[in-house]
Amino acid sequence: MKKIILLITVLLLTGCFGEAGKGYITKKCTKQESINGNIVNTSIEIKSKQGNIENIEITELYDKNIDLESITKSKKSEQNLYKQMNGISLDILGNEFKYIINVQEIPEIITEKFNIKNEQHKQIKYYEELGYECK
Repeated sequence: MKKIILLITVLLLTGCFGEAGKGYITKKCTKQESINGNIVNTSIEIKSKQGNIENIEITELYDKNIDLESITKSKKSEQNLYKQMNGISLDILGNEFKYIINVQEIPEIITEKFNIKNEQHKQIKYYEELGYECK
């Protein structure tokens, strides 16, 4: 019995249960769209604690067969704007664009632009209404 208690204590102290052991829940929503005949895969990861959203990561993956020049220019302009703000960044990796949003730090304009709700279940419902499949 003492060995079991010791083992559980070690696991708890070392964080072996991961984020779930710390009270975080992560949900993922995905959607595939065809824009002008080109495929765009969007995945959204919503991380929350006690039902309140803490982080959102939005990844847009564009079909490699399309000309991304105008999209990339637009995203770079957006990226420069976000460098002046707290709580949001945009990483550009070829045909992949990743928004990393710390919901606790973003200004109201970003909350409105990305339609961010405070509660995870409301955010998931919003994405499902837009055609995302959430798990």
